[in-house]
Amino acid sequence: MLLFGHMGLTLAAARMVERVWSSRTGRAFIGLDYRLVLLGSMLPDILDKPLGGVILRESLGNGRIYGHTLAFLLVLLGWGWWLWFRFRRPGGLTLAGASGLHQFLDGMWHTPETSLWPAYGLGFPKGHPEGWFELWLRNLTSDPLVYIPEIAGGAVLLLFFWDLTCRKGLAGFIRTGRIRPAPREES
Repeated sequence: MLLFGHMGLTLAAARMVERVWSSRTGRAFIGLDYRLVLLGSMLPDILDKPLGGVILRESLGNGRIYGHTLAFLLVLLGWGWWLWFRFRRPGGLTLAGASGLHQFLDGMWHTPETSLWPAYGLGFPKGHPEGWFELWLRNLTSDPLVYIPEIAGGAVLLLFFWDLTCRKGLAGFIRTGRIRPAPREES
């Protein structure tokens, strides 16, 4: 999956969790920073693509390494819980949840030698960095498992930022990461 799919679908999932929580508890979902949702949705790629795909291109050539492992997710989750219990800050948990969804959307269970690293050894599968752009373009235009999530995620992002702009909430979002809730309908 690519940028729009990861960011848009993770944003939609976070918004859904927030709304379900609020409707079931009658309280607002405290402290969800959507900037961290967007960052976390891409965090495994932000770490792995430059490291495995550029810096270690000759020896590894794989853009799914450390950030795509369960070990990385558990460290992020542990850090998130520590921040929560020590300072009552949910940011680390937000990053962990969004990064976990990234791994899910990438279908990391299909490559256990990466997702369960280091259980299968300390190395990662060697990738094929040659022709990556052509492969990316071909998948984007011909593989429904790539282009459907990209279209859906792009639509979510477009609607999200359109809504923020129309409600004049973009500056507040950039400053705080929060979204002003839509007014409740009276029953």
